[in-house]
Amino acid sequence: MEKYRLMLVDDEPWALSGMEEIIDWEQEGFSIVARCECGSEAIAKSALVCPDAVITDIRMPDMTGIELVYHLRQSFPNVQCVVASAYSDFEVAREAIRLSAVHYLLKPLTASDVLEAARMLSQKLSQFERSAADTTPVIPVDPEKPVFPEAPGGLDSYLVLSDSAFRLPPAEEGKWCQPVQIGGQFGCLLDYEPETIPEGCGLSLPAPVDRQGEWLLRTARASLAGGFRFVKDNGRGQLSVAEIQLYLVENMRNEITLKELAAHFFVTETYLCDRFKKQTSESIMSFLRRIRMHHAQTLLTSSRLSLREVAFACGYSDYSYFGRQFKAEVGITPDLFRKEKRYTAY
Repeated sequence: MEKYRLMLVDDEPWALSGMEEIIDWEQEGFSIVARCECGSEAIAKSALVCPDAVITDIRMPDMTGIELVYHLRQSFPNVQCVVASAYSDFEVAREAIRLSAVHYLLKPLTASDVLEAARMLSQKLSQFERSAADTTPVIPVDPEKPVFPEAPGGLDSYLVLSDSAFRLPPAEEGKWCQPVQIGGQFGCLLDYEPETIPEGCGLSLPAPVDRQGEWLLRTARASLAGGFRFVKDNGRGQLSVAEIQLYLVENMRNEITLKELAAHFFVTETYLCDRFKKQTSESIMSFLRRIRMHHAQTLLTSSRLSLREVAFACGYSDYSYFGRQFKAEVGITPDLFRKEKRYTAY
């Protein structure tokens, strides 16, 4: 029987060694697949090793063990966790229970307590059926020179991309799904276009083998940055609305006018606007505003840029105007949005 994949997390190297050696994990049905010294390292490695179980310290420099459990559960709903702390902290224990942690260990650890936790983990994990997607190895890809595995049968490929580890719904029998890691980003290569993708993911345009690498990554990153899915173009030999969408995302930090956009694609403004509206059911300027606001929300929650720098990065030289547009789209000001996201991170 295949062993359960166990990840150990503690910011003290000696504590990691102690957890690894305190019992015979192999005998209890576990294989230690990762040893991490902080929460962010654990989140990054989780996409590569797909842990079934995690034992984590509570107090770490970058995030708490409770925060780590929360983040891991977003990508691996069935992952089972044990938290450990050197402090008998009732509030921490209560929060761990709320997140359905299997056990709470008090440091210094004893072999009997860890053995009990291991057997509780094993019992809990035995209730879940492991799918092929949970055990498929992740292939690393160089973001500077992306070369992706080819889809079986020479079919076109799609890339689902995210800044966080994620899982896709099970594919139909015979469909291909290959997880990859591209620098600090995570993806899945598919030989079919998924009907839905998880929140926080982008989806590339399809790519034949001869232009697969850079095109897949470029268009998936555009979809992720703008928070949209590319339209399916109808008809051949006509203006590609998907390429207009790609151009708008990649140039959204610049001032864009319909006149300049039409000149870029060698068509009239009327034809450009009519074609785009017919394919997407929204105007070009409405789409541009929407992707700018999505990108602004991402920057506000994931970067240390000032509010003015966020506005500039999204194509707004006038911060006051950006603030009004943001509030009209999101319902609150950029400053309040950033503060609320910090307080509701988990």
